[in-house]
Amino acid sequence: MRAVVWLVEGTWPACVDAVRVHAPHAREVVLLHVSGSEVPGVAHGAFAGLMGRGRAWEADPGDRVEALGDGSAAELLDAAADRLGRPCVREERAGRPEREVVA
Repeated sequence: MRAVVWLVEGTWPACVDAVRVHAPHAREVVLLHVSGSEVPGVAHGAFAGLMGRGRAWEADPGDRVEALGDGSAAELLDAAADRLGRPCVREERAGRPEREVVA
């Protein structure tokens, strides 16, 4: 049996504990985190539309928000894998969660 555990920032510890209790003999455990593209998109749009006039494109805050999100997702997956305490697959996806989780 393959158990896929969808992790989000607020509830991931309970999800990992649940898979340890309810699927202890799963052949494979996949820890899945989905980063939405909305927040970096809003930052890109705000910079381009409101604050981007007269500024260099290297200062686009959307790029920084994306980088912070990637680092945060990696930390969350690492913490979840440590809490799980067994071999697992770590998977990070980007996009709309309602589509990525069921894909």
